[in-house]
Amino acid sequence: MLQGIVCVAAVGALAGCATPGYNPPRLQSQLEHAGATAAQARCVTDNLSATFDESQLGSHSAPSLLRPVPKPSDPPGKKYENEYELTRDILMKCKVTLPLNPLPS
Repeated sequence: MLQGIVCVAAVGALAGCATPGYNPPRLQSQLEHAGATAAQARCVTDNLSATFDESQLGSHSAPSLLRPVPKPSDPPGKKYENEYELTRDILMKCKVTLPLNPLPS
């Protein structure tokens, strides 16, 4: 049952489900409820905020499976992975070890 809950919670932040806007304390609470430690939950929300724009995190759009196309105004060295890959990278960096659901096809 815990399988994929953390990934769903993190991806839920990208999809903006349940409430408008991005709410890091609420997401941290959901991650802890799913089995992450407080430090892991804080690591996830800190990295989500550093990786994604807060309007993107709070939007009601589904996470992108497509790799974004770089814009001339983008800073050098910006990562262009899809949002699922970036979220998985954050979870691994924060040592969230619960099993993750496979990527949607």
